[in-house]
Amino acid sequence: MSFFEDFGKKISSASQEAIAKTKDFADVAKLKSSVSDEEHKINAAFTEMGKMYFETHSDDFEECFGTYFTSIWESQERIKEYEKQIVDIKGVVNCPNCGAEVPKDAAFCATCGSAIVRESSTEESSAEQETRKCPSCGAVVDANAVFCMECGAKIEEE
Repeated sequence: MSFFEDFGKKISSASQEAIAKTKDFADVAKLKSSVSDEEHKINAAFTEMGKMYFETHSDDFEECFGTYFTSIWESQERIKEYEKQIVDIKGVVNCPNCGAEVPKDAAFCATCGSAIVRESSTEESSAEQETRKCPSCGAVVDANAVFCMECGAKIEEE
């Protein structure tokens, strides 16, 4: 009889250990999920802080942030160009008053009634001329660039 009692105790003990390990595993998984949630909150705060710094210090940022500012400015310019290409492909312009899409040849916005003013070709050509060359590598850089995106050299004011 003692064999069966010992065997029963061993099975019961093993079951208790398995249950405890399963509970520990579940607790660890919950804690890892909580850590991940907190890391997402931290990353969101860093993103917002970076946006705030960019918006409030675009004229007086520290030199160590120059490549980031330049990268953002260049991306913003590319976005403007892509959006212009989208509008050109769609054959529309955006109303300067309400932002609604209006056919290119429309004189007035159908949404708000504002007159649609056309850009002159001199404005477009002056926008295209707002670039310069990097003195170090010769790459074309934005007129507002502080650093060259190709070689990283600081662009001095002309």
